[in-house]
Amino acid sequence: MSPRPLRVHIITEEDPFYLPVFFCEFFATVPRERIDILGIDITPPLNQPTRQALARKLYRFYGGLDFVRLAGRFALVKALDLLAPRSLWCGTINRLAARNQIPCRVVHDVNAPEYVGEMRRVAPDLLVSVAASQIFKRDLLSVPRLACVNVHTGPLPAYRGMMPVFWQMYDKRKSITVTLHTMTPDIDVGSVLLQREVPLNGDRNLDLVIRKMKREGARTLVELLDRYHTGSVRPVAMNGHQAQYHSFPGRAEADRFRHMGYRLV
Repeated sequence: MSPRPLRVHIITEEDPFYLPVFFCEFFATVPRERIDILGIDITPPLNQPTRQALARKLYRFYGGLDFVRLAGRFALVKALDLLAPRSLWCGTINRLAARNQIPCRVVHDVNAPEYVGEMRRVAPDLLVSVAASQIFKRDLLSVPRLACVNVHTGPLPAYRGMMPVFWQMYDKRKSITVTLHTMTPDIDVGSVLLQREVPLNGDRNLDLVIRKMKREGARTLVELLDRYHTGSVRPVAMNGHQAQYHSFPGRAEADRFRHMGYRLV
């Protein structure tokens, strides 16, 4: 008798630019007869308390011109979300989830006792973080039967922290790595479950590279879920001596990035 479908609940963050790319690829490739997606919960973007705080953070990094470009893209997405028929346009996480008949909602605090209690009643085999903006605490980490899994677009533990694709390009690496790992109360540590390395092939636009890596991250997650379904996952301990933490970059790092011949948008 074949094993029952793997029960998976996903926690992500609000993002109109890159995460819809991830979920579009994910839903196109995940085998729904073997993987049961229970729901998708969306946390605030970059864990910022207000839109104004988020805008200030992004402006400090991107600068005026690129910030205006992003603001224009954001306005277009919002207009399409308001006006475009769902049958014609699915460019947000909410719409992609609805098209695939997956429950989706906004959650402000994934560590709130009420949320943790609800997740215990849902009883997933796996909780998966896809760029979730909040640190999972012990109560939430203890919920799934098998593990909490994080999708991180960087080699761990050398590129822990924020914006790992930016920092790998900033360090002039010739490839970008996706790491899927078990989660602990500390950020981006645990055991490595699966890694995939993607050559840059001369790509010098951060925006395009992030999109490419979101698609690769989705495919890698599907591969890992299949391995969990068949019981063939082999966790590997991280080398703590290689650990480095990278914060969200600022204007000085963005300026140097451009001087190196790269583009942000």
